[in-house]
Amino acid sequence: MEFVTLTEEEFSDYSLKSPYTSFFQMPLWAEVKKDNGWDSYYVGLKDNGEVVAATLLLSKKIKFFKNMFYAPRGFLLDYEDFEKVEEFTKGLKDFLKDKNALFLKINPYVDYQERTVDGDIVEGTAKDSLMNKLKELGYVHNGFYIDQDKKTDLEPRWISVLDLKDISSIDDAYKNMRSSTKWRINNSRKNCLEIIEADEENLFEFKNLMKHTAERREFVDRPLSYYLNMFKILKRENLVKVLLVKIHFDQLLDFSKKALEENNQLMKELEGHGNKEKQLKEVRLEHDRLVEKIAVLENTIQEEGNSKIIAGGWYMLYGHEINYLFGASYKKFMKYNSQYLLQYEMIDYAIKNHYDAFNFYGIDGNFDEKSKGYGLFDFKRGFNACVHELIGEFDLVIDKSRYSLYRFSFSMYKKIKKIISR
Repeated sequence: MEFVTLTEEEFSDYSLKSPYTSFFQMPLWAEVKKDNGWDSYYVGLKDNGEVVAATLLLSKKIKFFKNMFYAPRGFLLDYEDFEKVEEFTKGLKDFLKDKNALFLKINPYVDYQERTVDGDIVEGTAKDSLMNKLKELGYVHNGFYIDQDKKTDLEPRWISVLDLKDISSIDDAYKNMRSSTKWRINNSRKNCLEIIEADEENLFEFKNLMKHTAERREFVDRPLSYYLNMFKILKRENLVKVLLVKIHFDQLLDFSKKALEENNQLMKELEGHGNKEKQLKEVRLEHDRLVEKIAVLENTIQEEGNSKIIAGGWYMLYGHEINYLFGASYKKFMKYNSQYLLQYEMIDYAIKNHYDAFNFYGIDGNFDEKSKGYGLFDFKRGFNACVHELIGEFDLVIDKSRYSLYRFSFSMYKKIKKIISR
C-alpha cells in the first residue's frame, strides 16, 4: 500500500461511497471551512492503484505555535483492519512533519460500544482493542465526556441515529415510534402549520430562531454570515435543506371558533338528558378549553400578527444518511409540536430517497431524567433513534515538547476566559 496525496475528484469519489463517510468528509465542507481560515488537503492509501483509505485534512496556524491539523469525523477506512490503520498513520506522520504540524486531531465516526434506544450498553461490544491500537500508534485520547456541558471535543461524542435500512415506508417508521411521539405528530397536523423550505432571502428567519434557542439553552450561536456562507456553498450541489415551520394563527382561530359553535350545539342537545351526564361533562370541559384557546389566539394575533415562523431545522444530505445538524424553535410556541412535524416529514423524505439513516446528531450521555440534557435525548428517542457512543477525540502528536506547552497554554487561556466572562 502507498500513502499518497489525492486529487479532489479521487477523494470525492471515494468519500461518497465509503460506509464511514459523513458530510464533514466532503470537498464542499473544505470550502465551507476555507472562509473560516482553514486550508485543506486530501490524502489516502492506494493498493494497486485503488484508493482503500482516505481523509480530508483541515489545517490552521496556531498563534505562537505550528500548524494544527484536523480530520473531521475522519478517517474513511476500516478501523477493524489494524494493518491499514497502522500504514495510514505512518504515512500521515511523514506528511504532517513536512507540513510543520504540531498535532492532528481526529474524532472518528466509529462506535466505542453499542447502545440501545434507551442508552443501555450492549455487553461485549466495546472496542478496547481499537482504543489500545490507536494509543500504541501515538494517538492521545482526550477522554470520555458524558455531559454536553463538560464537552471539550469539537463534535459530539454522543449522537442519536434512526436506522432506516430495513424501513420501506414512513408508515413502517411510524409504527416503531413511541405513543407520545405519535400523538404529538398527529396533534401538529391540527395546528395549521406550514413547512417552508428556506432560501438565501429568508435564511435570517432561521438565524433568529437559533439566536433565541442559543440564549435558552446557553450555547454560543454563530453570525448570520456563517449560515449564509455554508448554505450558499452546499446548496450548489443540493447537499443542504433548511426547513422553517410557519403557524397560521388566523386559520387556527377560525377552526377553533367553528369547533366552539359545534360544541355549543352539542351541549344544547345533551342538556336535559339525565343519562348523558358523563358525556355532557366532557363536552363542557372541551367548551372551557376552546374558550381559553380562542382568547389566547386572539391575544397572540394582536402581538405577533396572523402568522409567524416558530421553528426550523438544518439538514445535511450526504452519503448514506441525512444529518439533523441544527434545530431551533421559540419556547413560547413549542406546544404546537412543530419540531415533531419537521422530523416526521424529513424522515419520510429520507426513506423515499433511499437513505440508510436519519442522524438526529448530538445528545447527552447522561440518561438520568433529572439531567439537563434529558429532554433532548428523550425527544429523539421517541422516534426510535438508537444511542451511539463514539470513540471520542484523539490527538496524533507530531511535536511532543511544543504540544505539551500548547496544551498548558490552551488550558490557561480557557480558565482566564471563563473568569473574565463571569
